[in-house]
Amino acid sequence: MKTMIREGNSRAYRRGSAACHAVAPAVAARLSPWPAIPFAACLARVVALPGYAPKPPVVGAIEIACSAALLATVVPLFGG
Repeated sequence: MKTMIREGNSRAYRRGSAACHAVAPAVAARLSPWPAIPFAACLARVVALPGYAPKPPVVGAIEIACSAALLATVVPLFGG
């Protein structure tokens, strides 16, 4: 979220964020393929959104949706 709002013009932040989000689906897939799906969607978001410079409420809504999708896959797998 910080990359898209505060550091949207920083290539270093965008690269770092993309690298971190690229590792997450691979790690999640080793546990179960289901959490890898929302992580892959988050990676797509990281790659696509900084170029569009969305407004903070839009970024927040997308963050909430990504978090809810991840929560919906993790809780059934690991208890809750």
